[in-house]
Amino acid sequence: IASGRPIPIALVLGAIVGIALLNALTLVIWIVLVGTLLVSGPVIMFVPGLEKAAWLFSVLGFLLAGAAVLHPVVGRSRLPGSAPSFIVVALALVVLSLLSLVYTGGSFSEGVRALKRYYQYFGLAFALAVVPFTPATGRRWWVFVVSLAFLQIPFAIYQRIILVPMREGMPNVDAIDIVVGTMEGSLQGGGSSSVMALLVVFAIACLLAAYREGALRGAGLALAIVALAIPLVVGEVTLIVILLPIALGAVFQDLVRVSPLRALGALAAAASVAVAGWWVYLMLNVEPGRTIADSFNAVVAYNFGTTGYYGGGSLNRTSVYTHWFQHHGLDDPIALVFGHGLGSSFGGLYEPDPGHMDLRYSGLYIGLTAASSLLWDLGLFGLSLYVLLHLAAVRLALVLVRSAHPGFDRTFCRALFAMSLMLFVMLFYSNGPISVPSQQVLTALTLGLIAWRQRVGRRTGQEISEF
Repeated sequence: IASGRPIPIALVLGAIVGIALLNALTLVIWIVLVGTLLVSGPVIMFVPGLEKAAWLFSVLGFLLAGAAVLHPVVGRSRLPGSAPSFIVVALALVVLSLLSLVYTGGSFSEGVRALKRYYQYFGLAFALAVVPFTPATGRRWWVFVVSLAFLQIPFAIYQRIILVPMREGMPNVDAIDIVVGTMEGSLQGGGSSSVMALLVVFAIACLLAAYREGALRGAGLALAIVALAIPLVVGEVTLIVILLPIALGAVFQDLVRVSPLRALGALAAAASVAVAGWWVYLMLNVEPGRTIADSFNAVVAYNFGTTGYYGGGSLNRTSVYTHWFQHHGLDDPIALVFGHGLGSSFGGLYEPDPGHMDLRYSGLYIGLTAASSLLWDLGLFGLSLYVLLHLAAVRLALVLVRSAHPGFDRTFCRALFAMSLMLFVMLFYSNGPISVPSQQVLTALTLGLIAWRQRVGRRTGQEISEF
């Protein structure tokens, strides 16, 4: 302190506080959940100068990783069994990323920044996989996340009425993207509306699962779903066309197995309603001088055609992959299999520190999705590990559903299964899984609770089964 230098002071005090917090991991997780999902988004949106303050939650994420390492050695109690396979795959992914700092074509600082960005909340998943948190604590975290979905309603309405008009006419900005609820958004740039949609659809899935267990009546369920539809409608989030069927299929997967024809009929009816709703949406939001067919064709072109984002100058969700394949082959097997080093693809509009591969293909936004970033950064091997991680979590979540106790436990496991499936889709939709804190926390919480529920087994399932 006498030195007057802030960084050494922060390191020393952080170490002292960190040691104390190792005995209060439940509190640390609460701070991470509330901070990233509720506080930092609105604060950074309206006070951009406080952006670095969100690093506090990132630091706590790394502290949880340290706690996960220390607990098996010094912890007083242990979870039964061993960590599930996807936790081991996650560790392998971190090791591969560290090794990429050796062969990267970029600077060392580029890789270090990417390590922080990619894995800042992996510690949450690791801690949940090894620390024996009580069933009551796990329930409270899950209830908080579901309740948070309803809190998106007033924020989304305010953003649509007040903030969207403020952004109209800004260059390279889609005004409606600022409807993000409590998630990250910038008045001068983009926003995490897809994360808001992910949270809201998850809550709908959880309520449907609770309805199946008799915890909700039909009228209450209908009212809740109508309320949760508000942020999706005012935010014009087309991603729900993909996420909602996945969530419904996950919640009712057992009925689909028993009666596939009836499930197919229900799916057809739901699809008809979805198509009708999308058609009405296009009618209400079609731009002057354009037809509904023009709007539909534009959506297809931006996602599956040749039209790029940012005024058409960049790649899109399909061309990011064809572009990668066009520039990789057996002539450079290391880059093909292991990538160009962590952080090489990072970039975007007005990014002050883009990766070296993003600079090579400036303006194309090669890291548009998490999957495309992984291909550039860690190659086919890195992307395969990430996909394997999520698929293993999906498989385990389904196993938990089939063995869960009736009541809250089965609701809990069905919601985990639905969320794990949606998170897999998000890998190919945006780069949120590796760059947006709110989505990273939702991912880590889901993966961690799947691991926690698997390790505590049927005993805890019985303890949390009552609503």
